[in-house]
Amino acid sequence: MQISFSFKAQIVLLWTLLMFLLTAATTTAEEVRTAEPFSFLANSDMPYSSKEDYILKQRTKPAIKSSTLPFVIFMGDFKNSALPCTAALLTERRNQIMALHPGRVFYTPGDNDWTDCDRTEIIQRFSELDRLDFLRHLFYDAPMSLPPEWLYARQALFPENMRWVYKNTLFATVHLVSTNNGREEILLSDVDLTLTLTDARDRANYVWLSQAFIEAEKIGVNAVVIATQADVTHSKYKPRCTEERRQECDAFAGFSLHLRFLSAKFKKPVLLMHGDTYPYCLDRGFGGAAAPNLWRFNSTGDYGLIDAAVVSVDPSNISAPFDFTSLTENRPPAPSC
Repeated sequence: MQISFSFKAQIVLLWTLLMFLLTAATTTAEEVRTAEPFSFLANSDMPYSSKEDYILKQRTKPAIKSSTLPFVIFMGDFKNSALPCTAALLTERRNQIMALHPGRVFYTPGDNDWTDCDRTEIIQRFSELDRLDFLRHLFYDAPMSLPPEWLYARQALFPENMRWVYKNTLFATVHLVSTNNGREEILLSDVDLTLTLTDARDRANYVWLSQAFIEAEKIGVNAVVIATQADVTHSKYKPRCTEERRQECDAFAGFSLHLRFLSAKFKKPVLLMHGDTYPYCLDRGFGGAAAPNLWRFNSTGDYGLIDAAVVSVDPSNISAPFDFTSLTENRPPAPSC
């Protein structure tokens, strides 16, 4: 995809407009829903092989379809990084993922789905910016059709960032991917432009996360669930990324710090869910002393347990507001990560 440098100036103008729109935007709800325990499904990082494809089609998909759970959150990486990101393959995997629970699959992109499409070991390589543009058209050309009481919303210019409310719990997807959030191995796209667009996405994510908690307080929800693809604890760099230091830096440190701050202020249960790494595990101490209400869940997949996860929410259970098991094997996650 050819993008001129003049587009960078447009990004700055669009970002200014975005900040205004997001600051001004609000969601209203006349009714405050009661705290009622419920469960939903989470999935990520599959299928990576023909065996996993078979399991997904023959075991996981039928189990999801026979369940009464209201929706699926798919946290990226619907293929392994070695497969070429052709339009045909991405479309096939999109159809496969969306068929798990038609009309009720919330997908947030993974690095295998776009940032890694330029790798030298792939037979047919693509610019990562081209593949991101293709993914956005493929998955997000039209908003989801959901009941009005779900208060579904998407972020302007970044439609992969979604928000909805179900049984008085607020959910939000945030577009964070592995490969250091797309700041490493930029092989076919212009590096400076790609980093500029990553900076814009980071700023948008910061605003979207902040607004999720503003809405949570305004509506009076009992819990918040945030879903990303990236394991934000998994960075090989120490210095935090800034607009002055855009590579060889921790691309997730700022997000994690901001999430802990917002969670501490919110005080009620908060769950960060992600894929990207193994093992399937639960980190109850992710929020630290400042935000003990913030838990982290590393979901199924990534060559580990090939299954969907059933995530249960019960904010009235002070000691364990979230519970987890695998859908078909009934396996709990490891108690620590």
